[in-house]
Amino acid sequence: MSDQEKQVSRVGKVVDQATAVFDGAEIAAVRADDGFIYASLPHLCRALGLDLESQRNTVDEHAILTEGLLQFPLVSGVRVVTTWCLRAQFIALWLAIIPVKRLKAEKQERIYRYQKQVADVLDRLFGIGPQATAGDSTTAVMPAEPEYAEGLAIARMAREQAQLALEKADTANERMATVEARLMALEARLMPREQISEEQAERISDLVKQAAIALSKKLGGGNYFGTVYGQLYRAFGVTSYKSLTMAQYPRAVAWLEKMIQDNS
Repeated sequence: MSDQEKQVSRVGKVVDQATAVFDGAEIAAVRADDGFIYASLPHLCRALGLDLESQRNTVDEHAILTEGLLQFPLVSGVRVVTTWCLRAQFIALWLAIIPVKRLKAEKQERIYRYQKQVADVLDRLFGIGPQATAGDSTTAVMPAEPEYAEGLAIARMAREQAQLALEKADTANERMATVEARLMALEARLMPREQISEEQAERISDLVKQAAIALSKKLGGGNYFGTVYGQLYRAFGVTSYKSLTMAQYPRAVAWLEKMIQDNS
């Protein structure tokens, strides 16, 4: 496999994105299509005062850690930035191989806190990811509180039921996607292709804020601006809401208004 093919194979697909706040620092995190939680390596290094490039090389050269190092298109403000992210289950292992004895006591303590707790914080952000399988050298971080464990069990059951419903609806969704694609092609021929106006862009931005606030209230807190922007960009194939075309604008407005309604 060529270097370019290896690079492409290490690009993951984002299902959800959110921001965790731990020990006074913000950490961008995603739930990928493989079901695992990944945290932004630049955010982790910045929070711990570590050099990003040297730590990325350390992870990349480790036989186990490199399996959990992927790139994801993270939404940052109104931009999408391709970022190296480390699987949450591997964070403790990564921090365990850092020679902390040469660091100041304050930084040592901070690294120890991250090693012991940050994976659990990230799991709480999305819900526990897949369990380790036989032969896997990692184990999922499970909380000690029985109330939380019971809540996770209920959440997992609901997620499994939702997945079953989605699988049953696959055929219908594929047909709808085909119809939608034909409609989009027709719109592209009949409607203007120029980008939306500043006034329309402000309308989109305002709807994104409303959707993020609605999600935050529904899920009991958290910053979901990046999540909404990311889903909007993926739904309409753009890297900025200002890049939406006049043809896409009414559908983008309707899409965001439905998200607000569904989460209110």
